[in-house]
Amino acid sequence: MNLINAKRLAPWEEHALKLSELAEEGSFLMASDGKVKLCLPLEMKDDLARCLGHRISILRTDSDYRFRILGKSTVDAGDEP
Repeated sequence: MNLINAKRLAPWEEHALKLSELAEEGSFLMASDGKVKLCLPLEMKDDLARCLGHRISILRTDSDYRFRILGKSTVDAGDEP
């Protein structure tokens, strides 16, 4: 993947994609669905690796990035998955 063609999220911008590929590019992590490439902090690699093949949403906040898997039902803290 090429860092030059990657999209970097602005603060409070969110992007949804079906995560199909992760790659390290220098000190960044590139996440892709085959069409769009997102430039993310390398620290997200282990967490996002578990999401390969899933549709996810990534939100950049003022201080960090948050992500969630889309299409899964919400489970209460005390419920069995």
